[in-house]
Amino acid sequence: MKKNGYICLRNAVTYRQAGFTLIELMVALVIGLIIILGAGQLFLMGFQTFRQIELLSNKQAALTFATETLIRDIRRASDINFSSRELTVQFPNNGDMAACGPGENVIRVYRLSNSAVSATEGWALTMGQDCDSTPTSGAFEPLVTGFADGGFGRNEAETDEDNGIWVLEFSLMNNRDNPEETDDFSFLAVNRSQAVTTP
Repeated sequence: MKKNGYICLRNAVTYRQAGFTLIELMVALVIGLIIILGAGQLFLMGFQTFRQIELLSNKQAALTFATETLIRDIRRASDINFSSRELTVQFPNNGDMAACGPGENVIRVYRLSNSAVSATEGWALTMGQDCDSTPTSGAFEPLVTGFADGGFGRNEAETDEDNGIWVLEFSLMNNRDNPEETDDFSFLAVNRSQAVTTP
């Protein structure tokens, strides 16, 4: 039938609309879910690796800073004493403390904090200093954290005080979630004046 110059089909062929079947959609959803789960697992593994690397770098920084500070003070000390987990060093003031005069001695005491800084940071190695007298308990400031409970001491068997050889030991937290897991380190510090003057 022709109307206004156009052909009109009364029984036009209906075209089937193209699309996805339910099965195709379910397969696509399962494949997408597998990809998302794999990406999530990779993200979690990366996050855990980052936390372990962060803990390791913090531990290395704490260990490096603490050992360098203690070795420097032990090397130049005129008097060293280690008792009840406190290291006391005395040395002439060479501009280390502005409050001390040039002829006075600086007395520094190193010990662990009385309690943990936090559950994840552990105990702190603290230092107090004063001129010609032992520092008061309020004068102690934290140097580094990450120590286990009781994690600062000396190796009695290897320390030779008469010859100025000190073997100090650190126990650092290995796992933030489990403070009982520790990494133990020992390092040797030699007092130069005792080592040179000892026959």
